[in-house]
Amino acid sequence: MTKGMKILTIEDPKEEKILREKSTSVQEKELKNKEFQQFLDDLLQTAIESEEPAGGLASPQVGILKRVFYILNYDTDKWELFINPIVEPVGFKKKAIAEACLSIPNREGKVERNYRVKVKYIDRYGNRKTKKYEDLNAISIQHENDHLEGILFTDKILEE
Repeated sequence: MTKGMKILTIEDPKEEKILREKSTSVQEKELKNKEFQQFLDDLLQTAIESEEPAGGLASPQVGILKRVFYILNYDTDKWELFINPIVEPVGFKKKAIAEACLSIPNREGKVERNYRVKVKYIDRYGNRKTKKYEDLNAISIQHENDHLEGILFTDKILEE
């Protein structure tokens, strides 16, 4: 049975310290672990049930420093899971939009990101995948991937 988890916020200094740590890669043996598979389900449940509408959720946001995140694909309206993602820009076009984050309540700021990205990752069964995304999906992927590096969107806000 899936359960929602507590989302860490910068309002608690101990939680912010965790949010600013770099995540470690998921090992292949972990994918075969029943508890890890349950964690993936719980992370998705947490994103779906969040008080504020979520466009994505990274595992560091629930205190698990693993290279895992979900995004809500704006084209398909379906959640997508990325494990050990490698995000690369495609082209030079950038876009700046206002971002928000479940871990940074009541704060918004304009961040410039690549308009298109290519992501190499593995799925929950260990299959290697490569996909290209653009616009809001690309921006969401970059935002969530930053969480895996201990970077928050407030670190990248453009000067008004």
